[in-house]
Amino acid sequence: MEATLGSPARTADGRSDRGGASARPISNQPKPQHSLGLGVVLFTWLKGDAVISEGRTWVPGISAYVKKYKVRHDEMGTIKVSVFKWVPLGGYATITFMPDMTTYKFRGEHFKRDSINSYDVAGYRFKVLIAHYDSWLSLGGWWEQDVKFDAGYGTHGIITVGMTEWPIVDTLLEKIGVKGKLTNAGKKLLKFVADGSTDALVDTIGLLLSELDIDAAVFTEV
Repeated sequence: MEATLGSPARTADGRSDRGGASARPISNQPKPQHSLGLGVVLFTWLKGDAVISEGRTWVPGISAYVKKYKVRHDEMGTIKVSVFKWVPLGGYATITFMPDMTTYKFRGEHFKRDSINSYDVAGYRFKVLIAHYDSWLSLGGWWEQDVKFDAGYGTHGIITVGMTEWPIVDTLLEKIGVKGKLTNAGKKLLKFVADGSTDALVDTIGLLLSELDIDAAVFTEV
């Protein structure tokens, strides 16, 4: 059974005509490519001198590609997240789960960082970055977080979740053991962040994130 993101309406050829549960892509901007699901409105990628190569990997059960990178261990780079959607009056927030890497400067276009914190739950060390839409104009936007790729040699994952309802942030933090007891779904998310397991990503979407806008990237430190 394939996991799908949100509950978008379908066109005659089976494609989605909107992203997530309430998002509609901006007509004059390109839709993100190689991200999770149909019509998703988030795009997460890595850039900078540390990036050696980039490609994509197919994720069985999701019917989508995930960006895949090879980066130099202990060198500098940037995580960038773009949002392609009309932002409703209630606003829009992104929550990004990443390995516990050293972080530096944050920049944003229509986005402001609310917090970035490190956690250690059940032996999983990770960071959570929360940013929210900070403009009166409903034109989408982006943010960038400079990092040092020092999560450790090997493969890791980054997953970004977009939402219009702030209580969902607390729900996710509860599920992963930050504000409550670690659940099985939360453990799957942390496993994906720790080792980039696509099986864990599929389980995470099915158990925890099926109704939200999401995107993910996998990187290997060498």
